[in-house]
Amino acid sequence: MISEFFPTGKDLRFTGGVEARAFYIAKYLSQNHQITVLTTRLKGSKEKEQMFNFRVIRAGRPQDYKAAAIGIVARLSFIKNAIAKSREIDADIVEGTNFITHFIALWIATKKNIPRVAWYPDVWIGSWIKNTGIVGPFGGALERLNLKIGFSAYIAISRQTKRKLAGYIKKKIHIIPCGVDLSEFKVAKSNAQKKQNTIICISRLAKYKNISDLIFAYALLRKKEKYLSLVIIGRGPQEKELKDLAKNLKLGRQVKFLSNLSRGQLIRQLVTSTIFCQPSRVEGFGISVVEAAAAGTPYVVSDIPVFREITKNGQGGIFFRQEDILDLASKIKKLLTDLSLYRKKVKEGVSLAKIYQWQSLAKKTEMVYLSLKQHS
Repeated sequence: MISEFFPTGKDLRFTGGVEARAFYIAKYLSQNHQITVLTTRLKGSKEKEQMFNFRVIRAGRPQDYKAAAIGIVARLSFIKNAIAKSREIDADIVEGTNFITHFIALWIATKKNIPRVAWYPDVWIGSWIKNTGIVGPFGGALERLNLKIGFSAYIAISRQTKRKLAGYIKKKIHIIPCGVDLSEFKVAKSNAQKKQNTIICISRLAKYKNISDLIFAYALLRKKEKYLSLVIIGRGPQEKELKDLAKNLKLGRQVKFLSNLSRGQLIRQLVTSTIFCQPSRVEGFGISVVEAAAAGTPYVVSDIPVFREITKNGQGGIFFRQEDILDLASKIKKLLTDLSLYRKKVKEGVSLAKIYQWQSLAKKTEMVYLSLKQHS
């Protein structure tokens, strides 16, 4: 498995849903298979590491795990070095998890004459510049090249992603969503204090995530909800801009920006928060929404197709009109003040999370892999 980023050690400091998925699939598949994860080298990390039951090999220039963004030069270094290190890996199947690693997977599979799998969180063709800015042309060109060369199998994170993929390929596309480890949340809930009067957002701090809308909505709510606080967890290119916005709106210490949290710290923040919010306009899945449901924290999220899909039309929370700050503030207030609705959404969310368990999703992934091995 090739993942552009991957945690080190056992405290599991994830930077996003793609790497979380890679970790949990590797963890469960390693119970019956030899799994190697090829990923970016982190500052202070070993080039080779044994994690749980699988092996991690790190390539490229050492990167700061807290970095807001990784440049093209660093990514090219990773591609070149990962291809070189792949020579020491004896693999039957290779999977790439994003546009950078898809290219590496294609190269490895061709050299070793083995099946290649593309896992797709989303398809960004036509939206790269809008979503990422200056690196957009590089990402767009690489994604088009990957799709043109093709893979032995495709795994899409959602029906929404499958529909996008189907416009470029003719092969069967498997849908396997992301999930949660319910045991992590069970332990956190049993040890947690009571809910704090807090809105929590877990997100990459990028323009397409629309975090500024949440800050503006929070500023409106604070006029009457004096004891309500906002916690934003994540890193990204908009970090300074968002911090400056909170400062300019005179929100002071009521808006906290956190990052590089261990898995345990992140789950505790989710469990003790009152409401989870994700105002994004673009998502492939939204793993943090499902995690909020597992934590018993109702969500308020933008009304986009993928959020309707993964929540079964709002089980565990409510939607607001995308990029409508007044509606966002109104929906958060509704959950804060309507105790009956709040309790209903907590109950719905706990039931929803049971659908998305990593163990069963790893089994589905294993079936895709084995079907390719049988025909290779």
